[in-house]
Amino acid sequence: MESELTTLESELQAWELVPHEPWMHVLPSTWAFCLKRFPSGLAKKFKARFCIRGDRQVEGVDFFETWAPVIQWTTVRSMMVLATRMNLVSAQADITAAFVHAPLGPDEHIYVRQPAGFQRDGDLVLKLKKSVYGLRQSPRNFFKYLSDHLGAQGLLPSELDPCLFVGKSMVVVVYVDDLLIYAKTTSEIDSLISRLRAAGICIRREGTAKGFLGVDIVRTTTSSGPQITLLQVGLTKHIIDAVGLCSSLSTPIGTPAESSPLPKDANGTSALGAFNYAAAVGMLLYLSGHSRPDIAFAVHQCARYTFHPTRRHELALVRIGRYLKGTMNKGLVMSPSLHPRVDCYPDADFAGLYGHEDSCDPHCARSRTGYVILVFGCPVLWRSRLQTEIALSTMEAEYVALSTACKDLLPLVAVIRELSAAVGLDASFTSNIHCKIHEDNVGALTLARLEPCRMTPCSKHYAIKYHWFREKVADPSQRITLVKIDTKSQLGDLFTKGLPLASFVHLRRLLMGW
Repeated sequence: MESELTTLESELQAWELVPHEPWMHVLPSTWAFCLKRFPSGLAKKFKARFCIRGDRQVEGVDFFETWAPVIQWTTVRSMMVLATRMNLVSAQADITAAFVHAPLGPDEHIYVRQPAGFQRDGDLVLKLKKSVYGLRQSPRNFFKYLSDHLGAQGLLPSELDPCLFVGKSMVVVVYVDDLLIYAKTTSEIDSLISRLRAAGICIRREGTAKGFLGVDIVRTTTSSGPQITLLQVGLTKHIIDAVGLCSSLSTPIGTPAESSPLPKDANGTSALGAFNYAAAVGMLLYLSGHSRPDIAFAVHQCARYTFHPTRRHELALVRIGRYLKGTMNKGLVMSPSLHPRVDCYPDADFAGLYGHEDSCDPHCARSRTGYVILVFGCPVLWRSRLQTEIALSTMEAEYVALSTACKDLLPLVAVIRELSAAVGLDASFTSNIHCKIHEDNVGALTLARLEPCRMTPCSKHYAIKYHWFREKVADPSQRITLVKIDTKSQLGDLFTKGLPLASFVHLRRLLMGW
């Protein structure tokens, strides 16, 4: 606690002491204590943080704008794939007391009570000069501060992801105060860090990028070339313990979900409450969204019932835990191919819940969209979600899934081209990045290939918002091709329904590499 206050007051000059006046809106302060851990779960360090009670701030008095961006994991994985493909040098760094580096705006006048246990004599309060932790605007102020300093070093934010900073021969990925730096040589990274330190940023280098935001990054070399594996073993163990499967008597299972869908089960047995359902779902969402797309469908099914789970939903979570117990040390294996390509696999499950829930409930007739996008043969983006409107046919459900997938696909292709140019791929290579959309429904494929203004008799009622992507497909400069794929090879199937063991293992091997 003393070290924290010394850093804030003496080194960073985050505030000054002023007499308390009656007209001041004085905010309370508090202490936050936490134990930081490595991705494996081992203790890293104990930390005390002096914080402001931001919940007591008044809009228009203590703060104005608060929004600040964070990096998308799709961008992080895409950068990892390109770095592996190009054998780039990487470094991880973080900024000490990050928010406190950022000054407050000229119109922000914030007063805070002195920290508990360290009050000085007299009726004095702290007048903040920096964005101390706890303020609602601190993330926004710090992001602007860091953006300005990176811009001064020739690193400009991407138009498609503001937390991706691209230079002539370097890329920096920013997640609040954690940085991933990629360049061709170590000297370029050392030079950037030295220049940032000279500019007054307390940046600390933590070696090569072996872990980021709780995800271990394991690099290996195989006969086919370099590859990386994204692992979250520590989180997986924690999930297994949380759902009560730490005993040796609990046996693994081959698939994370049953073949039949998981309904609302409104009249089912109440949940036993042996574990915190919401907490388990939250951990599983983080795991499935970062390194385990094989459980994405099963987790989304359970997440729908977080507000009122039954015993059936608890058992569905336990099944996911049993599956993870058998694949605890597995992760997402990414082996980039030499060919510049992007592949998209959209799929849909038409009215999958119909017949399993109350037929009077319109939600039971909603179809499920699932898709995965691969960059250079490596999965970087995946989704599993219910469609917002009821489809009237399999073709319509598949077409909606195709349109939804393109919303993520086209911006991702633009980011890949931007990154490819930054890491040194020549212009001809970058312009030749070809995109294939693999669709297994002939009706949806036929409609998507029509001229943008044409319709079929059975598709005139489709919402206009789903037809937007057809002009992109028809544009030869976009280099997008729609191809028919056999259902047995449709990776999107993993994200729309529970599959039999043989089909699940086959598609998982194509997607995950094991």
